[in-house]
Amino acid sequence: MPTCRTEQEANARLEVLADLAGRLLAAGQIVLGLPLLEQAAAREGRALHDVRLAIEQLCKGEARARPSGEITFAEFAELVVSGRLAEQYPLHVKALRRPEPYRHKLNHVLDVLGPIPLPRLTLDHADRAISMLPAHLEASSRQGIAKFIHRILALATYPARIIANNPLPRGWIPKADDNKAKGSLYPDEDRRLMAAVDIPLSYRIYYGFLIREGMRADEAGRLEPSDLDLERGAVVLDENKTDDPRAWALSPDVVRALRAYFAICPPKERVFIGPNGPLPGRSGAKNFRNHLRRAGIERSELFETTQSRLNIRLHDTRATFITIKLANGRTETWISDRTGHKSSRQIHNYKRAARKVAELGLGDFAPLDEAIPELNGKGGSVGGSAPTSAGLEARSPSPGYDASLVRALSDRAPSAVDDDAGQSAGGNATATGAALGPRWAKPAARPAADRLKASEIIEDSSAPAASSQESWREF
Repeated sequence: MPTCRTEQEANARLEVLADLAGRLLAAGQIVLGLPLLEQAAAREGRALHDVRLAIEQLCKGEARARPSGEITFAEFAELVVSGRLAEQYPLHVKALRRPEPYRHKLNHVLDVLGPIPLPRLTLDHADRAISMLPAHLEASSRQGIAKFIHRILALATYPARIIANNPLPRGWIPKADDNKAKGSLYPDEDRRLMAAVDIPLSYRIYYGFLIREGMRADEAGRLEPSDLDLERGAVVLDENKTDDPRAWALSPDVVRALRAYFAICPPKERVFIGPNGPLPGRSGAKNFRNHLRRAGIERSELFETTQSRLNIRLHDTRATFITIKLANGRTETWISDRTGHKSSRQIHNYKRAARKVAELGLGDFAPLDEAIPELNGKGGSVGGSAPTSAGLEARSPSPGYDASLVRALSDRAPSAVDDDAGQSAGGNATATGAALGPRWAKPAARPAADRLKASEIIEDSSAPAASSQESWREF
């Protein structure tokens, strides 16, 4: 307070500033009003009167003070979300395919960060925005919001060149619960879930598809009927989280189940439609846990959240798929073709759980068309030659050889769902349909004697796996 000459004047000015600060806090404008408070501390007479008037207008929502030419965080974030920044810098920015989830993330922080001009946004502002997030948000949700804030400021640095440096340092993004134990289902629990007729059929076919094909829940939810080729038994996934189109041959039992399901519920704009719209909806994880309980699955570790464990989520159907398929001898390549994982380290994390499943001899998933009572015996046969899942590549040994798991698989693990003759575990022969096109071409079936046995696929390499780096290609 350079204009105050005495202690009495300084105390009087402090009272004025305290009053103005209280009004700004009550109006939720304290961040935007801080520069005005600094001016109020240093001005006298008419100038002080003008500052107090500006604060009053700001508290009433009648003014949004900002130096001319400075773009705010909210305005620049809208450029990013709307795709206009991608249009301006097509070589450096990728438009968001689905902007709505990002708008939802921004809504949590715009009250704090939105009005602040980008050149004046500081680390303290960002810390305050994160600290004011709703308490019910999980660590992964907080991390996602922080990542988006960081990305917006990175784009403001380059290519937009609005600010010289990103004010958020490396390491600012909060850590998620990556080290917590996560749940997955056993094959017998999957059978109980599929057989629970009091759970809507639309949910069970959706869960069964996720568990047997390893697709992300939202990717499966966005599947359109045109993405499926049920004549040949294939799926095409052009739009996905990693922006890496992929396609593969579906399990024959999944194809039969989908055929039978479509005969009962003809597909509309999406393949999986629940009672309230496309699945999974806004409460996918909660519905999944409720349905597990309704199916009589009460294993405590699936439903508890502690300092060392997370309760089971819908996303953990991928963990279930990877664990069971590794335990039954599938290669990392076969699995990543379906899950879209780009790093072997991501799949490596499931090998310990897979060894346990193999040693316990828990087996594989039941054929989906047989596990769901309403679909049993109604799916017909799958066209094409012997399924890829029964081919040589799917069961060729990996370089890292684990003797203990070899013994577990050869001594205790049951045979795979699809046998060498192209038959399902239930005994239904796979009929030969139309010849596959080049995209879905499969190797001709070979005599069982010429094939390698599924002795062991899962390795426990001591060499450090290549670290995965998060891609910002979404932007």
